[in-house]
Amino acid sequence: MNSLMRFRGQPIEIRDRNGRMHRGIMDGFDPPRRGVFFRDEFRRRRFIPFFLIAAIFARRRRIF
Repeated sequence: MNSLMRFRGQPIEIRDRNGRMHRGIMDGFDPPRRGVFFRDEFRRRRFIPFFLIAAIFARRRRIF
């Protein structure tokens, strides 16, 4: 998780296992619920659990 925390505040793209892309700004993690928080283009805070995440990209580079 520490390797992902250095991307906090940066634009990211999250691809879930259904193939959908979610774009936004990395906001943080919730270790007890095991997932990622990010802000979408409408400034809403969204949560995606790790078991749904297939890949996380930052600046056109795969980080997870």
